Amino acid sequence: MGRQAPGGNNIIDGLLRFQAQRENVTLYGFINGVEGLLGEDFEIMTRENFAPYLNLGGYDYIGRGSDRLSEEGQKAKTLEVCKKLGLTGLILVGATANMSESAYLAEYFLANDCQTKVVMVPATVDGNIHHEYFQTSIGFDTASKVYAQLIGNMLTDSASAIKYWYFIRLMGKEPSHLALECALKTQPNMVIVSEECQDRRQNLNDIVNNICDAICMRADDGKNYGCVLIPEGLLSYVASFNILIKELNQLFLEAKSAEDTAKLQAKL
Repeated sequence: MGRQAPGGNNIIDGLLRFQAQRENVTLYGFINGVEGLLGEDFEIMTRENFAPYLNLGGYDYIGRGSDRLSEEGQKAKTLEVCKKLGLTGLILVGATANMSESAYLAEYFLANDCQTKVVMVPATVDGNIHHEYFQTSIGFDTASKVYAQLIGNMLTDSASAIKYWYFIRLMGKEPSHLALECALKTQPNMVIVSEECQDRRQNLNDIVNNICDAICMRADDGKNYGCVLIPEGLLSYVASFNILIKELNQLFLEAKSAEDTAKLQAKL
C-alpha cells in the first residue's frame, strides 16, 4: 500500500516459511497491491515462482500500488473478496496513513462479521513509525546503510578529484530522519534538516545562501570540493512553497477525471 521500501519481498519469504511449517495454507498475492485486491487479480504464491526474487528486497514480485482503502466502497469490496476467497488473514504493508486505514478496515470487518484478520506490517524508509510494540519498521535501516555506502563513495571521489561538489537528494518526505541518519554515518560537509529550516523560518533564499557560505568558507581554505545532503521533502517545510503545494494539491483534488488532470497539468 505504501511507498517502496527495502524488505517487501522478504515479507513474502517469511510467509512462505510459515506455510512450509503448516498444512493446508494457501497464499494469495494480489497484483499491484490494492489495485489487485479490489480487482480480484492475484496469483498463488509458491516457493517455486518466488525463487527469482529471494532476498532481492523490493516489491517487484507481485508489485505495489498507491491506491488507498479509505472509502466505504473500497472496504465493502475488500470484505467481499476476503469472504469469496475464504481468507483467514489479510496482510497489508505500508506506513503511517496505511496503518490507520488498516485499523479502520479491521473495525469494518468486525462490524460486518468477517472472520478475516487484518495484519499490518510497518514499512517505510522515512523512519517515522515509533511505538513501544515495534522494534523497528521495514526499510529504514537498510535504506540508510545503502545510501551511506553510496554517499561514502562520493565523498571519497570528491576528496580524490578535489574539484567537485556533490549535492545529494535523499528519499524521505517527512521527517528528515533518513538524511540525518546518513549524515551521522558519513559526516558530509553539510546536511539540511527540513524541520530546522522550518523552525528558523528560513525561505529558499536563506537555505541557498547557507550552502553558498559553506562552499566559500571551504574555498578560502583551498578546498573546492565537498558534499551536501538534502532531504526530499525540504520544500514542503519552506513556508512559501508549502502554501503553493497545498494549493496545487487542492486543484488536482478537484479534478474529476484523467482528462481534467491532463488539462490542469497543461495549464500549469
